[in-house]
Order: sequence, then structure tokens, then C-alpha cells
Amino acid sequence: MTDPVGLQTSRYFNVAAAAVLIFDYCVTFESEVRLTWGRKWRLPRILFVLSRYVPFAGAIMTAYAAANSHETNCVPFGDVSNGARFLSMIFAECLLILRTYAFWGCSKRLLAALLTYGVATLAAAVIISAAPINLNIPGQSLPCAFEGARSSAIPYGLLMLYEMVIMSLIIFKRNRHYRDASGSVIKTLYRDGMLYTLCIMLVSSANVIVIASLPLAYSDMLNTPQIVVHSVLASRILFNLQESNNRLDVLSGAEDLELGRVVISRPVLFQEALHVNIPA
Repeated sequence: MTDPVGLQTSRYFNVAAAAVLIFDYCVTFESEVRLTWGRKWRLPRILFVLSRYVPFAGAIMTAYAAANSHETNCVPFGDVSNGARFLSMIFAECLLILRTYAFWGCSKRLLAALLTYGVATLAAAVIISAAPINLNIPGQSLPCAFEGARSSAIPYGLLMLYEMVIMSLIIFKRNRHYRDASGSVIKTLYRDGMLYTLCIMLVSSANVIVIASLPLAYSDMLNTPQIVVHSVLASRILFNLQESNNRLDVLSGAEDLELGRVVISRPVLFQEALHVNIPA
């Protein structure tokens, strides 16, 4: 039998997280208009838009599922809701991969390695989420109940490991090549990258602990907070980096130092603009 206190607590957490997402959107809308509207539709802007707006679908659908957890025809809706949450995190992670790629001097080998590892992690998470009952892990959720299985902690653990790899790469590159760097963009890349990965690791760790140790009624408690943290931090990463690029634009007199153009199309200019000597 589902614990009513746990179920109600999970509902409150998810609704509160959705409110935080809406509040953050309202307070950062001016920054979005000023820093992203009117820009060309390059890869960073596309990823930003997806990571900023897809979470609304995931948050709304999760809140609806929490309020209507006893519906009989809930499986298709639940699949779409889970898909929206997965996509929210994927798009935000893609922005982090793009930043790590820039931080590493636009290394194609690093990008290929991160994408390969990311796809493998995603495939494992999807398989585990789609077929938890086959893992023989005690503690399975009831059909159409607003709760997950114990095995749903594994995807969050995989995400935490992925973030640890990203953080290790950022720290290594910072200490190896950027120790004496003074550029504002490089400082923004490092600071935001560390903050993002640390926050995601903390939320993912909390999800693992809640799902693995608390009653199953609490297992979906951090569903919406997880995607909200991804979305909020991903938005601020782009805003902060674009602000740094704008300041660099004023100081250097360069034209159109847009993030997508600098990071993806003109890596040499990106390195020169930072006044950092990146070894081959």
C-alpha cells in the first residue's frame, strides 16, 4: 500500500520545483531577450532553447501525474513524461559538453570521447528505466502509482559518474594549461563548469539516496527538481558566457563574438581572444 505521507511529500516537492522553474524563467527572461534573441540559429542557441523550454513540458506532466496517480490509462502518459525529463537533461548536458569542448581548445578527440561515453550512459539509463522489473532488484513500483522502482536510482548514479568525469576534465585542463590565464571568458568557463557539475552531482546523489533508502512513495520526489537544476544552470551558463563575450567584444573591437561562432566555427579566434597559449 502506498504511503500517503510520502506521496503527498513527493507531490509538494515536484510542484515547488515547477514553481521555481517558472520563477527563474520570469527573472531571466530579460537576459534571454537581450543575449539570445536576434542571434543566428547555431548549435549553442538551439541547445539553449531546448534545454530552457523542454523542462516545462516535463515539469507540467510530472505535476499532472502526481495529481492523477490513480488513472488506469497512465502508461503512455508516463512514457511521454519520462521522455520529456530525459530530453531536458540531455539538452542541458549537451551544453556542458560543448563548454568542455571549448575549454579543451576545441579538441575533436575529446568531443568524440565525451559523446561516445554520453551515448553509452544514456543507452544504459534508458534500458534500465524501460525495463526495471528485469533487474531483479527488490522494491518495484505499482502500476500507475506516482513512485518509481528501486532500480531507477541506477540512471542517476550513472549521471553522477558522468558529471565526475566532466569535472575531472575541467580541473585537469585548468591546472595543466590555464593556471595563469587572466581572460574573463576562461574564468567564466571554469567557474560555471565547476558549479554546474557540482550541483548536478549533489542532486543526483540525493536522488540515489532517496530512491534507494526511503519508501517507494518518496522515489519520485526529486524528479522535477533534477530537471529544474539542469535547466536553470544551463541557462545561466550561456548567459554568463555571452556576457563575457560581450565584454570581450567591447575591449577587443571584434565583431560578432557569438558563442556558437567562436566555439564551433572559429576555435583559433576563441583561443586568441582569451590571450591563452594552448599547446597543440
